[in-house]
Amino acid sequence: MKALILWLTGLSLLATPVVAQTTAELRGRLANTGTEKLLLSWWSQPLATHEQQRAVHVEPNGDFSISVPITRPTLAQLSYGDEEVPVFLEPGDVLALHGDAADLAATGSFDSGDGNAHRPAAAANNYLQELSRKYLNNEDYQVLPENIKLLEKGFLSFLDYRRDHESTLLKQASRRGNFTPAFTAYAEADIAYAYAEDRLTYADLREQTVAGQPRINLSPDYYNFLQEPGLLPGNELAVTSQHYQDFLLDYVHYQARTTGHLPTSPDYYPTCYQLADKLLRAEARPVVLGRIVLETIRQGHVAHAQAMLNTYAATAQAPAGWVALLRTDLADNQSFAIGSAAPPVALRTADGQNLSLADFRGKLVYLMFWDSRFPAGQREIPFLKEVTASLAGQPIVIVMAALDETLTNWQQNVACAEPALSGVQAYVPAGQREAVRQAYGIQRLPSAVVIAEDGTLLDLHPRVLSSRALQDDLKASVGRAAAYRAVALNKL
Repeated sequence: MKALILWLTGLSLLATPVVAQTTAELRGRLANTGTEKLLLSWWSQPLATHEQQRAVHVEPNGDFSISVPITRPTLAQLSYGDEEVPVFLEPGDVLALHGDAADLAATGSFDSGDGNAHRPAAAANNYLQELSRKYLNNEDYQVLPENIKLLEKGFLSFLDYRRDHESTLLKQASRRGNFTPAFTAYAEADIAYAYAEDRLTYADLREQTVAGQPRINLSPDYYNFLQEPGLLPGNELAVTSQHYQDFLLDYVHYQARTTGHLPTSPDYYPTCYQLADKLLRAEARPVVLGRIVLETIRQGHVAHAQAMLNTYAATAQAPAGWVALLRTDLADNQSFAIGSAAPPVALRTADGQNLSLADFRGKLVYLMFWDSRFPAGQREIPFLKEVTASLAGQPIVIVMAALDETLTNWQQNVACAEPALSGVQAYVPAGQREAVRQAYGIQRLPSAVVIAEDGTLLDLHPRVLSSRALQDDLKASVGRAAAYRAVALNKL
């Protein structure tokens, strides 16, 4: 089920006693199976970078059985080919799943696999399937791609409508199924914090995804929902919900911005860490603090992350395994980080001139990798003229580096464009493309970085050209390379 982000929801997080039972069993029979394996995936902990998985063959008659090692309530994902369904498991559960393997998301249903004791577990998972079919896999009930375009009043009406319908479905299912306390806590929190998360991030997400429009001006009372009882600093039973964790993390970012700290500020992530340390409590605290350290690493602020990780290890009361994972991730990201030298890129212009990043030394470089054949990159081109015009007279250059597999389309639509496109238009020669992709960790196009005047990386995840805020970001970044050094938390 692609609309739901799946995490291990316990393993030292849920505030319930440790139980002796450490397994749950999922069995059943599927129709129309082929040669694929049945795969169950889950996260071992909130800071893990890879899922744990268990795969089994389905018997010729469709029978299968999977034993899952768990000690806490766990939300997992069961997949067969392209079909995916969520599964909520508690220690000792025995569940039976039946359905058509070719259309499992629409036909899957659960019943108790071993007596009446497991009926609440079956009811919980049947509720998840109904929720997915009606709402989570229905674009009409998702923020993206269309509802984010709504203005404030319409967007809030959409959120209220969705929450009301999901809450009604949960109440109806709960009356039929007699859910366990753990699942009830998870399901209620997931609805409440999905609403809160989408409302909190509305303005940012709309600015990022609705091309060419300025940031929306919200009404003065828009954020009053943050004062609702029980929402903050939060209900610890809700820590099982991924939406709860995401909301707390984004709330910290919101607080940092309201106190005048912007993501482009050198002390932004250390400030977020300090705020989370003060705002959060109990089980949620080490989760969110660890995620701030993790995103600091991923955003390339390695020097900051080292100082933060030392503080995290000493004071966050996080499991040793979490700290070890962060240390591994930090080591893996040392070479491609803010302050390190930008990897070399061989470029060639339409007239055959060779360029390198060294040719732009002394200027701030916005380097965008793209493929002129793909719509995602094409959508950015109309905004290039506006951005370069806004930056006229500034020591800033926009470099468009094409990674097209063949140059015919690029030459026709870019190099020979009339009038000529602004910025520096160039392509990466065929023999260099794979090395560039690896050096810059390019997983999708377009992808951009900002390189400081001294040739060091300054921003690994800048805004796209179509974001009006990019122009201000670039102007503010001129001459700031030296500011991005380790900021000790006790010096802020």
